[in-house]
Amino acid sequence: MNFIIILSFLFSQTPVKKPETEKKEHVIITAETNTKNHAEKKSNILSRNRAAAVTGGILFVPTLATLVGMQLWEWGDQTHFKASSDGWFSSKTTHGGADKLGHAWSFFVGTKMFTYYFDHVFPENHTKAAFLGALLSTLGGIAVEIGDGFATDYGFSYTDIVFNSLGVLIALGQELFPWFDNLVDFSLYLFPSPGFTSNKNKNKTDIPTDYSGQLATINIRLGGIPLVKDTFLRYFRLDVGYFTRCYQPYDACSKELSGVSDFESRNLYFGFSFDFARMISEKYYRTTGQKFAVNFLRVVNLNGAFPVGFNVDFNKNGKVSFGTQTANPVNP
Repeated sequence: MNFIIILSFLFSQTPVKKPETEKKEHVIITAETNTKNHAEKKSNILSRNRAAAVTGGILFVPTLATLVGMQLWEWGDQTHFKASSDGWFSSKTTHGGADKLGHAWSFFVGTKMFTYYFDHVFPENHTKAAFLGALLSTLGGIAVEIGDGFATDYGFSYTDIVFNSLGVLIALGQELFPWFDNLVDFSLYLFPSPGFTSNKNKNKTDIPTDYSGQLATINIRLGGIPLVKDTFLRYFRLDVGYFTRCYQPYDACSKELSGVSDFESRNLYFGFSFDFARMISEKYYRTTGQKFAVNFLRVVNLNGAFPVGFNVDFNKNGKVSFGTQTANPVNP
């Protein structure tokens, strides 16, 4: 669906010639509104070679995804194509559904990165850059699923496509609507789990699929709510997240190593975190390093190292635990 929306926008655009007497409109750049002063951006090699830059980007991303997939995810191990539903968030799925949010977050970040690239190709038209970034991320997602279709342990998954699209749409919403950008973050806490670093795991390069070390969260930035935007509460976020434990084959508590699935947990998380990005951007948002830090802190949840909240374990009849603790640790 988002693929069709993006294409319809791009092909319906017609250039509008501005009157010669029209003055340049200068807009103040802030981290919170994500407004960009394209009129003042200088010409660069990408904007001077737009056709090559667009074509190169569209060809490069699927090619890169194919090379990575062949190295990490065994693409091409089988010659016949297979496709199926992998059960969404069911307890019987391979990762308990954690991979779905991992997909969404990956393509969310990808869309943001590609939009940044196209901002340099079309510095005068951020909207076009955002839609092209979304299109390129969508193409990358399709390439990944086609590759999975030729992998022994995976398969083309339309449920993955749905969550890829969700990530793309969240990023697109942030790029196009300042109020949404000021209100919502989508972040991931990722730290190698004990099982991932153990000798039971033979592939220590595939960090993105270490779901036992992840917590994916949608963050509501209180600073984006009019009633509290001028109070100290603007430095906090309300978090709703999801994580699983003991589903990875290398976890000591996994059914592969423990012999039972009793330790597996699927958890809905509720908590709060500090809006470090807002803290920094209010005083420091000038240099490239400062801007990178702000954007990084919006997509990577450092608060996952000390989560403040609780979780509800669907595999344990709604058992409530503090933070990201579960009834059974990842390595009991």
